[in-house]
Amino acid sequence: MSLERHTVETARHHDFCDCDPDTLDTPWKADLCAILHTEEPACARQLLDMFLSDERASIARVLTRVRRVARLDTDEDGTALSYFGQALLRMLNKRWRAKTGPGASRVFSYARNLPVILEAETRNCLRDDRREGLLNDSAGAPGASAHHRRSSLVKRSRQLFELEHQHTPTDDELVSFHNERMRATRKDAARQSVLISNDDLRPVTVVRLDDPGLASDTRLSVRDEPDLGAHERSRKIAGIIARCEVQDRKREKERTRRLRRKSVQTADVARAYFAHHIDGDFPSRREIIDQLNITEPAAQRELTARLETVLGIAREAFIDDRHSPWSCLPAPCEHDDR
Repeated sequence: MSLERHTVETARHHDFCDCDPDTLDTPWKADLCAILHTEEPACARQLLDMFLSDERASIARVLTRVRRVARLDTDEDGTALSYFGQALLRMLNKRWRAKTGPGASRVFSYARNLPVILEAETRNCLRDDRREGLLNDSAGAPGASAHHRRSSLVKRSRQLFELEHQHTPTDDELVSFHNERMRATRKDAARQSVLISNDDLRPVTVVRLDDPGLASDTRLSVRDEPDLGAHERSRKIAGIIARCEVQDRKREKERTRRLRRKSVQTADVARAYFAHHIDGDFPSRREIIDQLNITEPAAQRELTARLETVLGIAREAFIDDRHSPWSCLPAPCEHDDR
């Protein structure tokens, strides 16, 4: 490389550049170095757009190799470029940017083969999506061979099962039959990725990134299991609050002198404590104090005694339900200021 070109490439680096001197004039080094040292997001996006525009020819050569090695269709230039952008942002934000402070990490500072690195990372992004069934034409593609090898083994297990039992296997029967066959014929079936589960029998389909839905990706659904004991717990908690109200009335009748402040009611503490019991959420002592707006130190000490009473009554109410989280409620001190 001529001295003039070396001077130009060096000048394009950021003022705080700490790249290895032997890598200053390597391809894409100066442009990406400037992006990494730019702290303003808008300016970084502008430099990134300029890089993609100026290096269009060299990026096209990289994408040609990506399409050939990854066996993408020749007319999928937009797909390859999209994955290249994903790989570039991943390397900029997670690998090459300094973990602490501005600038670039040592991984970038000593890198000299950025086109090769980004080509490999682009193929990794393609491989990851193919494994998730996000791309078509994955037959025979690098990274998908294990999936297709296992599919052929499952197909053979299905044929053997039908020959042996004379009927089409259910999913559970096929999974059991296949895994037993693999364990019997393989030295270490688990490490060879040939064992399957019921989820592996679901056919791989393309999931549109711009329009996901339950019809194309069942992983978006959440199975809501009914809480069969919620009604019984609510009934018992209503009984706890009723007992607390009885104690409050009895205590007010037995009081010999009048308080200068408002007394803390046990029923109010119980209602605050069990307000979100259906979600399994129980407040701490400090949260109950804030919820009931108790500011005086004497009233806060009284609340601690009332909370202890509520927990004692709750333990008695749920003592028969060993699987209930309220059968072994913690002491009030364990609820103090989490």
